[in-house]
Amino acid sequence: MNRYFFAIAIIGYLFFLVFGNASAEETVGCPHAVGKGKFKIRGKVAYIQAQKCYSDEVWKARRGQSPYLIDYDEMVDLPDGWHQKMTKIALGLEYGITDRLSAGVFFPYVIKDVKRQVWSKKGNKTVWKEIDDSGLDDLWLSAKYVIFTKPPVWEDGVFLAVGYKPSINSDGKIKNGIGSGTHDLKLVVLSHPHFTESFFLCSDVWYEYRGEVKDIEGFSKSSWDLGDRFAYRAFLGYEFLNHKLVVIAGLQGWIAGSNADKDGNKVEDSNAYSHGMAAKFRWQPFGEEDAGSIDLGIRIPYADKAPFAPAFMPAICGRIKF
Repeated sequence: MNRYFFAIAIIGYLFFLVFGNASAEETVGCPHAVGKGKFKIRGKVAYIQAQKCYSDEVWKARRGQSPYLIDYDEMVDLPDGWHQKMTKIALGLEYGITDRLSAGVFFPYVIKDVKRQVWSKKGNKTVWKEIDDSGLDDLWLSAKYVIFTKPPVWEDGVFLAVGYKPSINSDGKIKNGIGSGTHDLKLVVLSHPHFTESFFLCSDVWYEYRGEVKDIEGFSKSSWDLGDRFAYRAFLGYEFLNHKLVVIAGLQGWIAGSNADKDGNKVEDSNAYSHGMAAKFRWQPFGEEDAGSIDLGIRIPYADKAPFAPAFMPAICGRIKF
């Protein structure tokens, strides 16, 4: 199979299939060096349909009609008539400036379909709100550098990466949840040690400063200071059949601190987290991941606290370097 034909197939496959794990953070890429003068393309298509929401979301919408008190503080089934569906198509591009240093850009495009109830201050009652919108969910600029390498276990090395996300969306898109309205900065440490020729670990930890939401008239989160976020991933993998097939499994999650409103007051119960188990099956027909490969997988959360959350997340992604 020609590698360039495989590259076209990967890109087409990613853009026409709707599966994925939108909570997986891949803004700076994987712990692999791109190589001087080489390009790497990676992509993911994601579909999330929420089955649960935080109980406070129901209370804020229904007040006295809510079946949950404000201090109930649990994830609950979505009320009748509510839904939140999101499709995310993400494309990452990296270029090797030197053998150790690469620069990249990450484009996540989002399609949102939301129907839920909210509280109308003007009408002093519960009303329905619907969102049907799409657009670029901001973008990430990044740089990644190999800070340590020692064959054979640490041949791929340990990487330090930084990412920056400017706020590029219109006020209307941000009000619809497409783009955060903040300027974010992310610091990531990535590693990919090989314990044997076939057995490896793929991991990263990162910290994200999320900054202050831009001032938008009529937006409830205008000028909020969003809580910083910490995340981790630790996957063990094993290659077999001459390195053409790989099984991968591990843990993945994130924790976000509390938000503060425009007056600097902490927003009660605004911290969030998601922890889950993940498993993937990878096909790499050329015997190497970056030579062209496709992943199929699933993430099953075991602990969530978020405004909306799915029960499980299937995934498909791919990458190729040339």
